[in-house]
Parts: sequence; structure tokens; C-alpha cells
Amino acid sequence: MKCRLLLSIVAGTAFASTGFAQPAAAKPVWVYAHDLKVRKGGDTDWDKATKIGVEVFKEPLSGATLAISQAGNLSVIESGQAGTTKTAEWQFAHDMRARKADEDKFTKETTKYGVEVFLDTGSGKLIYITQTGGLALGGQPATAKDKNPVWHHALLLKVRGPKEDAFGKETKKFGVEVYKDENTGGLVYISEVGFLATGPAPTKAPDVDQVKAPKALYGLTCRVRKADEPDFIADKTPKFGIEVFKDDNTGGLIYISETGSIAIAPAPADLKEKQGLEWKAAMSLKARPGGVPEFAKANRYGVEVFIDKNSGHTLFISETGSIAVVAAVKK
Repeated sequence: MKCRLLLSIVAGTAFASTGFAQPAAAKPVWVYAHDLKVRKGGDTDWDKATKIGVEVFKEPLSGATLAISQAGNLSVIESGQAGTTKTAEWQFAHDMRARKADEDKFTKETTKYGVEVFLDTGSGKLIYITQTGGLALGGQPATAKDKNPVWHHALLLKVRGPKEDAFGKETKKFGVEVYKDENTGGLVYISEVGFLATGPAPTKAPDVDQVKAPKALYGLTCRVRKADEPDFIADKTPKFGIEVFKDDNTGGLIYISETGSIAIAPAPADLKEKQGLEWKAAMSLKARPGGVPEFAKANRYGVEVFIDKNSGHTLFISETGSIAVVAAVKK
């Protein structure tokens, strides 16, 4: 049985058994914003594109650059990479098909997501975004701009809910496709519900008949308050299950929440289990819809910040169940 770590917090005070301490107050610093136009999968007409708002913040405790879409979806990159430039330069687009967990083969019915890719000049990184607001801030610098993605491998990931100690028949399952972006040489992960993540590619892609199944390592349960919820309230504050897997096809870790949101991080040599989470900070982030200049009309999302003591990585989770992970700094 794999580990499920239930973190119980009531009225803003952590029980001693969780190892939590009251975190320092942290106010994110808004840096800049983008309005990004995204076409649906298979559609080449920009006039039909959806405009999606993305806000970029500096997280003060770690210095990480944190992006959030108008749908409350998160992405994060390591510290020291956010400038003040406000431009997002379109680079290229992909159509990416993502099979459901029970879908063995690609068919004409397989969901096709449109993915637009922009250069975020403030961070020097790429922004991958879908028409549903799936967001990945990261990726490799582009060396080409007209190559289609190449399917790399696929993963079937199970995610237990907060009340599930073990995987069972009712456990949620998500299909995740992994593509190699031939424009950058990096990998792009897309879940069946349109969430995105990026990661480095291994030297050689696995053969189709030699793809290794993901290895379940441990599970986590996080309580996440809404933006207007000042305290944790027993039996009221929402809880989300998160699973952590080792992808032996790449050597890295993949985090997935029960909403299908995914994040990629390196696997440390001293990876532990059953160590739980350390609560670091909480924040409320505003995200304006595309084309809306006024913050008064912005959506507001609560975000909790934890240290995953098993890996040392920092985990961000929003009230929508979207997750982002920034790797621990090597000492």
C-alpha cells in the first residue's frame, strides 16, 4: 500500500502531528500580465481564437516566478527569472491529442487541444497554453518555429481522493500524453483534461512496446482555502488528493492532482517517503479575464504553498486544484 498523508488543519492552527508551523505572512508582488490568443485544436483561424488572461507574480519567500491563468491554473519557474517586460511574442502552435484513461488508441474521437506557444520576454521562457487555460511556463529556448510535436510516450495515472488510503475501483484515472517539441527539444505533457507541464527530454525516446509504467511513490492531501477564506475550517475547507510518480521513461517525477493538473520535477537522489508537507505560505491571486484591464473585474484564487519534504520541492496548489512545482535548490 502506498502512503497517503492526511494533513489536518483546523481554524488556521496545525496539529503537532503534521509538522506544520504557522507560516510567515507573504504577499505576492504583481509583475506584469499577458492577453494570449489561443485557437482550438485543428483550427487555424485567429478570428475564432479565445483570449485568455495570464498574470505573473513574484512569490516573496522563494523568489519564484508564479503565473496564473484566468481559470486559476498555475505554473511556476525558479527564482531570479522575472523581468518587468510585458510582451508575449507568439512563436508557434501545436495540435496535441490527449486520450482518456480508458482510450487505448488514438481515434478521430480523441480530444485534440490547440496549444499556442509564446516567448515571455520577462522571464526568457516559453508559455504553453491551451484554449481551456492549461498553462506551462518553462520549456527550452526555441531553435525552430515550424516543426510539429512528436509523440514520445503515454502514462496512465491514478489519483486517490482525500478519503482513499489505497488505490481501488473508485480511484480516479487520467491519461497523460507526452510529446517531444521538435522546436525546442524538450518534452510537453498534456493530461486528458487539458492541463500542461514541460520537462527535459531523455537522450532516447522509449520504443512504443517498451514504455515503462509509472511507479507510484506516495500520496498527499492538501487543504486549500478560497481567496476569501481566512482560516482553515474543519469539514469545510476543500481538500485535494495529489499523487507523486516516478516516470522511468525520463527519470523524473510527475505530480498529479485529482483534477488532472500535472507538474514535472527532477527526482532527487535522496528521495524519501512518508515525510509529509511543510506549510510555507498562503496567498490570494487576482487573474483578469482576457481583454479586461480592470483588476476590479478579476477572478480571485486562494493558493497554498508547501514544501514536499519527501523531495524537497516547493508545491503550489490553487483552490481550483491546479498545481505547480518548483525544484529544490541544489546546495
